[in-house]
Amino acid sequence: MGLALGLCLVSGASAVLMVSVPEPGSDLGSPEETSATGPVGDGVPDDSTRDHPGSEDSAAGTTSGGTDPSPSASPTDEDDLPLLLRSVVEEVDTADGDVKVMKGEGDVMGDGPLTTFAVEVEKGLPGRNADFVEAVEEILGDPRSWGNDGDRSLQRVDGDDADIRVLLAAPDTVDRMCAPLNTNGYVSCANGNRAIINQNRWVSGVDDFDDDLETYRIYLINHEVGHTLGHGHVDCPGDGEPAPVMQQQTLGLQGCEANGWVHP
Repeated sequence: MGLALGLCLVSGASAVLMVSVPEPGSDLGSPEETSATGPVGDGVPDDSTRDHPGSEDSAAGTTSGGTDPSPSASPTDEDDLPLLLRSVVEEVDTADGDVKVMKGEGDVMGDGPLTTFAVEVEKGLPGRNADFVEAVEEILGDPRSWGNDGDRSLQRVDGDDADIRVLLAAPDTVDRMCAPLNTNGYVSCANGNRAIINQNRWVSGVDDFDDDLETYRIYLINHEVGHTLGHGHVDCPGDGEPAPVMQQQTLGLQGCEANGWVHP
């Protein structure tokens, strides 16, 4: 049975369903009309010192991306931050290997034909699961995202038949689930109808975004979800232009300006 996704905050806590992360090569769900046909990602960066969570930089306590993790904030401090800047925690190499499927349904957001999505978080990651869940909902529900203010509506669900699944996972799990694509502990990917987000990129971003973690997080979700909808990579259209969301911005901006929205 396919992994069920979805989320809902119940009495201040998120109900979850435990499932196992599949081994490489196992069935991640048959590609549907809205799905990528196989693993799609940004490749690996040219700088080999950035692409391994266990590199010298990580061992020294620094991040491999564009922002340093903040000291652990209290729940009150976290709640005072903008949603897309919460749970900026330490990078990890691995987590528990189990996935939490966040239970519940959200409201239908936008107009047009309905696309359903669900959210998963690998067990054992630092940070608050609810922060990731709410961030995904806020990004995908924005009219500047794939809904395009009328092209489609989106809704969180927790059924096996969700059109899209968005998973936050540790680098080792990303590498395993994106195989045979080489994500090398650094980048994210999409495989079938699942957008697989590398936790280290989610919490640290990349250098080219100049510490603008909020924009990078918007880009990361919209880019990988775009692959599940069948969109491939594109190049920067010209110096100073907003980077298209399907440009591989994790690996460089090619003269474009960083941008996270499908329709900025």
